[in-house]
Amino acid sequence: MLNPTVLLSIVLVIYLAPIHVASSQSVFDASLAGNVDTVRIVASGQWYTPRQSVAPGGQPRHTSDYDVTVTWNPGAWQAHEEWEMHTIYPLDNELSFTMTYRETAGIKGGRDSFLVASEPGPIAGARIGANFKELWIANPIILSAYAEALPATEYSQGGVTLQRVVLSAHDTEWVMVIDPDSGLPLEMTTLEADPNNAQAPNRAVFSDWREVSGVPFPFQVEQYLNGQLLRREIRSAIEVNPRNAARQLQLPDDLEDTDEALRDWGWSMSHLLLARAGLGGPSDTPQIDNVELNEVGPDIYQIAGGSHNGLAIVGPDGIAVVDAPWFPERSATVLEILAERWPGLPVRYIILTHHHIDHTGGFRGFVEAGATLVASEGAVPFYEEALTLAGHPSTSTVAVGDHATLEGIGRTIEVYDIPNSHSDATVAAYVPDAKLIFNADLFSPGRDLQFELWMAEFFASVEYHGLDVERHVGGHGSYGPTPQ
Repeated sequence: MLNPTVLLSIVLVIYLAPIHVASSQSVFDASLAGNVDTVRIVASGQWYTPRQSVAPGGQPRHTSDYDVTVTWNPGAWQAHEEWEMHTIYPLDNELSFTMTYRETAGIKGGRDSFLVASEPGPIAGARIGANFKELWIANPIILSAYAEALPATEYSQGGVTLQRVVLSAHDTEWVMVIDPDSGLPLEMTTLEADPNNAQAPNRAVFSDWREVSGVPFPFQVEQYLNGQLLRREIRSAIEVNPRNAARQLQLPDDLEDTDEALRDWGWSMSHLLLARAGLGGPSDTPQIDNVELNEVGPDIYQIAGGSHNGLAIVGPDGIAVVDAPWFPERSATVLEILAERWPGLPVRYIILTHHHIDHTGGFRGFVEAGATLVASEGAVPFYEEALTLAGHPSTSTVAVGDHATLEGIGRTIEVYDIPNSHSDATVAAYVPDAKLIFNADLFSPGRDLQFELWMAEFFASVEYHGLDVERHVGGHGSYGPTPQ
């Protein structure tokens, strides 16, 4: 889990810096949740993804609307969820699925992905960790009943006196802000792991409090990452200790336990896994045990094996890598494989096609290994800010305008601006001696799923730049000749 000292100091300094502080006893009464064995919450809401914005660092994309019914036994770490989800981005689709899980194992049914037909089966350990994290942060009264709390402090913010309580629960620090007049939580923040920035505040804001069986619950919840909207939810009904809860929470006795380390990994960055699930494309593993190098040209390799691909271009003086999908753990694996395959050849460039985190979540690993960052001039400030937040502010950078030429590996690579409606500040990497181009998302060779507008915009740019392309390689899909 995250270092409590670092977590607490960052949250308090950045988000809750007081004007005046004095010791106080909180009005908040954690014992209110003492008679809650199980709770059922019926809600509707919207998912957003800050890391899928059109512009780097821009407004979050609205990805889906949903209806959900959750039955939860917090003391026994058991939950059952029933979802109806209408995805809006990147595809208009209807998904319907259930998840039943305990701390160590779970099963799902129905379809939770627009990419593949889902099969009933085990829930990934990381998703179990992420799901439980979401239940705790969104239900502060229940969390407080299972937490140890430091004495409350009063502080003034905007002329309003509030209370702050630091909770310790489930190997995690949580900072709760309380309205001293009502004794009810206004918000709760915890730091989570973040692929781009190293750490990021996950903050839930509560309103419309109502009493259910003597226990107050928020009927409206908003959630933010780095101050950008992740989720907005309205609860239409809450029931304490529903009669049929035990039946819904029941799991097969012979269900195999998941990997504990992966559960902790999912808990540590629940925001990313749940936001991805909220657009209908869950990605619940670090994808470190399936990296493949597929030769697609002379000394050029698609870095495949997961849900997203990169590219390795090998020259006599070094290697250039295009894109760093998803997670730092995957990039660490890629770096190890490249070092074993080409000992003594450094990775001199990490070229990023666009800022979406599913293609850049591992970029810091390459920069920290000494690679020069290459990206659109419109995206470079976004990456530099992430590096600064992660404690690695200094890096060599190439900011691409219309185009740039890279000669550092002893082999020419050209990088071109690709205007499109999917993502601002997008580039593609072109290897002239192989007549090969790599792009991400706009055209996916060999894949049935294509986005016609994005693909048309990509080929228009290839024609505009006058590129002689014989082979395409995709951040999705595979590789092949230019389609006729």
